[in-house]
Amino acid sequence: MSFMKILITGGSGTLGGYVLRELLSAGHALSCYSRTAPRVDGVRFIEGDVENIEQLKTACRSHDAIIHMAAIPGPGRSSPERLIEVNVLATINVLEAAVHARVGSVVLASSGAATGFSFQERELRPGYLPLDEEHPCEPQDAYGLSKLLAEQACKGYSDGHRIQTICLRVNHNWYLDRRGAEVAVRSGWAQALTVEELWMERYRKVLEEPEGDWPTPGPPAPHKLLWAFTDARDAAQSFRLAVENTNIQHEVFLINGDDTCSKAETRSLIEKYCPGVPLRAPLQGHASLWSHDKATRMLGYNPQYTWRNSDFLVWLECHQHQQTV
Repeated sequence: MSFMKILITGGSGTLGGYVLRELLSAGHALSCYSRTAPRVDGVRFIEGDVENIEQLKTACRSHDAIIHMAAIPGPGRSSPERLIEVNVLATINVLEAAVHARVGSVVLASSGAATGFSFQERELRPGYLPLDEEHPCEPQDAYGLSKLLAEQACKGYSDGHRIQTICLRVNHNWYLDRRGAEVAVRSGWAQALTVEELWMERYRKVLEEPEGDWPTPGPPAPHKLLWAFTDARDAAQSFRLAVENTNIQHEVFLINGDDTCSKAETRSLIEKYCPGVPLRAPLQGHASLWSHDKATRMLGYNPQYTWRNSDFLVWLECHQHQQTV
């Protein structure tokens, strides 16, 4: 893939460090457009706000592509109307700025929440498993709705202005390598946490207290998001593959790992929470209930990581041993 000049909105966010490092390792020149500087060296910082269209238009000049990550990252962090205003209108601002600056490609950081299986209040039963991009989307919360509307805006601009738009429904990021997690907890929503607090309060709880209380803001209960799991290093891979792609006009992709965020085997989870749901794949062992087949086929996406072999698990086992001594 040839050298590209890429503008990343929200590159100073929690996932942003992983994406910046992945793109730098591929040899691209990066500009981070954000209100705060990124925690990664070798990246040009452009201070700005995605709600300011004129700032965006200026920032987009001389870039080949845009990765749009800036957003309110979940419900409970603002009013519903403010969340939709920021996440949807900022996406339209990015698309308008791309057209104005003749930038040919936009990659959107969407979310698995666009499907509805995330922060739903009422029970939502899948039509089949594993979920794929053809499954109906029924978000019940403002965050999931904002991501679905942002995807539709991308399609509209691809149809109307012939720019490339790729939407990545990244699903339940985990920051499992200590080196990367140390950067993540100095960025975005995780700034108030240490790595140990992140691992204890988020990931350990998912594994050991799956039926526990899950306050907002925070992640949804594991069964609501069908035990989705994505290592942030794999998510970063998907952004690189998307921005380097030259064949796609507009597509939406589910991005997730190969396994679940549960100690229980997948068939037992289905029997307890989704009895009678038709299966379109064997789903043996700890296989994910979300398919990334489309991303694998069209982008070459191939997840490499699992929490079952990670710095996090080493830390968790040491912590549990100390508790029993």
